[in-house]
Amino acid sequence: MKISIPLFFIMCSFLPQLKAEHKIIEIEEALNFNEPWYKKDRTDEDNFKRLISGLNKTISGKKVIDKATEKAAQKGFTLYDVIGIGDGSLTDTTLIRRFAANDPSQVVYETKSKVFLNRRLKTLDALLDFAHELTHYTYREAFNPYNHHFALKDFIRGTVEGRGGEVDAYMVECQVLFELLPGIAAERSNCQKVFDKKLGVISKEMGVHEFYKVGSHFGNFKKEIEKFSLNEKDLPEASEGEALFISSAWGLPYPVAAVKEYTNIMDRVCKNDQNRLTLMQNKITRGPASKNDVALGKNESDIVYKNMFEDFKIRCDKFSSN
Repeated sequence: MKISIPLFFIMCSFLPQLKAEHKIIEIEEALNFNEPWYKKDRTDEDNFKRLISGLNKTISGKKVIDKATEKAAQKGFTLYDVIGIGDGSLTDTTLIRRFAANDPSQVVYETKSKVFLNRRLKTLDALLDFAHELTHYTYREAFNPYNHHFALKDFIRGTVEGRGGEVDAYMVECQVLFELLPGIAAERSNCQKVFDKKLGVISKEMGVHEFYKVGSHFGNFKKEIEKFSLNEKDLPEASEGEALFISSAWGLPYPVAAVKEYTNIMDRVCKNDQNRLTLMQNKITRGPASKNDVALGKNESDIVYKNMFEDFKIRCDKFSSN
């Protein structure tokens, strides 16, 4: 049996410090920033090859392409195997949980990720989105929502400021923009919000400050995290400042979107766990004893089920499966 749930958006970042190097980057004439990056008369691979060629002309873009290629190769894939064209730009990570129906107490986990790029973007925006999503793909740390320690506070922090999270991805995006269009970048984007003029670098500290701004959602955000026994002291960076950075998946500031996503994930996790417990209960009450039951003893199988059930009740009391 295979049960899968999509995982999104997930403690310090280990990305190198990014500096805005103001130099002109030569791009092939064929790569017009203002034309659509995706054309139906080219293959998907050819469309991506043009973007990869453009990113490879920048220091930051080449680095993320190389790292993403290395990560894909670790699982036996090429870069083209883990990228695709979609109606939006996102990095889709799926946690696959496998267990046999005749022994649901034994579980194996596997994580798979794929980057999708919005087919409707102009070439410059596609280059930036591609660098952004490849940063998620390459650096973001996988998480397991079935783990007892999968907590909302950690999920919000991982989403916003964790390694390969939204701040890191935006820093890489801005660095690519500065390298492609020095002197013009600040005028056409919010990248100036994360650029420290005194030090001449893109600042993670400034990025964290900006991405935790939730604007008019601040009151509701506090109420939502209180449901999970959290308060402002647990997430002191969150503020009522104007929210400029919005999750495309939820149309909300990233900390607020992370609460929604966490709840959505846990709803599915708890539903899956409920189904697994039902299988175990049926196996204990009606099914013939398996080799594992014989090894454990009937009483011990009952104990395993009881422990899992108690854990389920504790973890899932706030979610829709209950």
